[in-house]
Amino acid sequence: MAVDVGVTNVKAALVDPRGQLQCVVVRPTPEASGAAGVSGALVETCREVLQKAGLRTKDPVAVGCAVPGSVNPEDGVIVSSATPSWVGVDVRDPLTRSFDRSVTVESEGNAATLGYWAFGPTRGQDHLLGLVLGTGIACGYVHEGRLIRGAGHAALEAGHLPLFAEGRTCSCGLHGCWEAHAGGGALRALLAERRAAGEELPALPEELAELAEAGDPQARALWEAQGALLGRGIASLLNVLNPRSVVLGGGFCGSWRLFKKALLRTARELALPRASAAAIVCVPNPGWATLLGAAVAGVRAQGPADFFVDEPQAGT
Repeated sequence: MAVDVGVTNVKAALVDPRGQLQCVVVRPTPEASGAAGVSGALVETCREVLQKAGLRTKDPVAVGCAVPGSVNPEDGVIVSSATPSWVGVDVRDPLTRSFDRSVTVESEGNAATLGYWAFGPTRGQDHLLGLVLGTGIACGYVHEGRLIRGAGHAALEAGHLPLFAEGRTCSCGLHGCWEAHAGGGALRALLAERRAAGEELPALPEELAELAEAGDPQARALWEAQGALLGRGIASLLNVLNPRSVVLGGGFCGSWRLFKKALLRTARELALPRASAAAIVCVPNPGWATLLGAAVAGVRAQGPADFFVDEPQAGT
């Protein structure tokens, strides 16, 4: 059983030994009702998945959950988040009580990066930097098959790289963060500002993507600008971490081909020569990457070790 708690949606599904999703259920995240509402939505979404599959709560071999922000993997509590009301939320307890078993909780960046490592286009490759482009920007890093967590379980909060002096206010309260300028939430805010100024633009990034696909020059220019902003942040990460590969996923990557060229060009131009050699690729099904990664995290923590078919081993 895999669960992906996002700012916008809660997704849950069963994942088979080949990494295929089954019985997927998606519900809106009940932000207004606070932590209790989110916990209730997690449990109800999982129950709906099991009902669709005709299974009982004891049937899945493992349960993994991915959450926004940084999480303490030892107790499943969110230790930092750009959304202040999420800090201190215990995600593990309600799921553990529902399934009557241990539940593994990871940050969305870490979970997705585990999924990339196990099933992505550079599977099993060491020095893997993973990015999730959604409402915000999440990140993870795998070295020798293991996640880099940091002393306080809050490493690689890449979305809050302070890249822009006097920049936009971020949801974390600071100014100039990478995700305040790039990604789904930032693009939505930009569209709202320009619409308020009288420009004829759609309200949603998905609608802007449709315009760009139809050849609208203004829409194409906005997507290229997004690519350049994303590439700037990736260049910083390339210089600091020197990964062998960078793998992208997340719902925002559904428009990958609209910003791919600008992202790659900017990342290569701004990164140091030795760092810029990293492969930068997008997963085939970016919107579901974190959900798959949550399952990988659950299986790695709870077993059985040979559940996934041909999963790479640590250190390979």
